[in-house]
Amino acid sequence: MIIDKNRLNRIGIDRVVLNNFKIANFESLERRQIKSKNECIEKLEKKTDFFSLNYSVAKLDTEELYTTASLEFNPNKIREGNNIYNSSVSEFKEQLDIIVQILLDNGIWLDLTTATIKEIELNTTFIKNFGDLHEVLLLIGRANYKKALGMYSFSDSNVPSSIKYDRTIYINQPNEFKKDIDRKVIKIYDKTFELKRVCGLDLDKELTRVEVLCGRDYYRRTVAKYGVTNSIYDLKDKILEDIFIKSLENEILVKPTKYLETIKNNLYYDFFNFKRNEKVKREERKKLQDSGKEIPDHLRETKGVLKYLDKESWIFDYSFLQEMVLEEVDKRHKGDYLKQINKNYMHKNNKEVYEKLLKSIFLG
Repeated sequence: MIIDKNRLNRIGIDRVVLNNFKIANFESLERRQIKSKNECIEKLEKKTDFFSLNYSVAKLDTEELYTTASLEFNPNKIREGNNIYNSSVSEFKEQLDIIVQILLDNGIWLDLTTATIKEIELNTTFIKNFGDLHEVLLLIGRANYKKALGMYSFSDSNVPSSIKYDRTIYINQPNEFKKDIDRKVIKIYDKTFELKRVCGLDLDKELTRVEVLCGRDYYRRTVAKYGVTNSIYDLKDKILEDIFIKSLENEILVKPTKYLETIKNNLYYDFFNFKRNEKVKREERKKLQDSGKEIPDHLRETKGVLKYLDKESWIFDYSFLQEMVLEEVDKRHKGDYLKQINKNYMHKNNKEVYEKLLKSIFLG
C-alpha cells in the first residue's frame, strides 16, 4: 500500500468514545432486559466493523434510575477502512454524521445534543523505522521506568543489551482489570508492524506512531483550562494539538533530557571504576611477580576500556565518549582514544536520533 506522505506528521484524532447522549426512540426499540432484585436494565447494542453503540437504561418499576451511553469509533476507519491516518475535527464530525444516518436507517434515532467526549486518542505518525529508535525508546522508558511498560516492564538496568526489544512502549498504562481510563496513556509503537500483524497490510514506508489516550477525567480537566467543556461541539483542532503536545512534554522531553545526564554520569563512573580496578590488579600482579607466584586469571590485565564500556555500560552517544576522553584522559593517550571512537563508535549517534524524534513529535 502506498502511503500519502502529505497526510503524515500532523496531530489529529484517532479513536473516540462518546457518552451522555440519548436514543430518542429507545422505548419503541427492541431491547434486551437484565433483571435483578433491585432494578431492571434494558440494553440496546449495535456493533459493526466501524463503530460500537452500547446504550442501557436502569429502571426500578417504571421509574428511570440512570442511563449509560457509549459510542466508540475511529473516524478514519469509517472513511478509508483503516487507521493509517488521523482525522481533523471537521473529518470527525463528517464521520459522526454518517454513523447517525446509518443508525437512523436502522430505526435508531440518536440525539447528540448533550453528547460529550469520554475518551479521545490523539496521535501523530511519521516515516521512521521503529528499530532505529531502539536506544532512544529505552531512554524514554528508563526515564519513566516506574510507569513505563512494553511487553515487559522497564527494569532499573542501565545496560541496553539487558533490556528486551519491543515494538511498543506504554507510559501510564493502567492494569488489565481497570476498564475505565481516567488519565492519559502515552503509546509509542511500530505502526507498520501493527498494520501488517492486525490488518495484513504491507506499506511502502516504515511508520512510527506516537499516541496519547486522554481518559475521561484527564480530558475533562484539561479542556477546562481552555475555557471549554468536553462537549463534542467544543472540539477545536488547535486545542487538541496543544493538549497533545503538553501531554507529552514531561515524559518524552523533560524526564529523558534529565536522564541523559544520569547516563553520562554512569558512563564516567564506569570508566573510572575500570581504571581503578586495573590499577589495583597491576599492583597485585607486581606483588605476585616479585614473590615468584603465578598470576590468577581474575588479576590478568583487561584491555580496552572502550570495549568494556560498550559491553557493561550505556554509551548512548559517541559524543559522551569524546567529552570524557577530552576531559579525563592525559594528553599522551587522547589521540589514540579519539581514533578508536571515530573508528568504532560513531554509529552510536542516539542524541541526533532523539532530537529528530522530538522534532517529529513537537514540530511535525
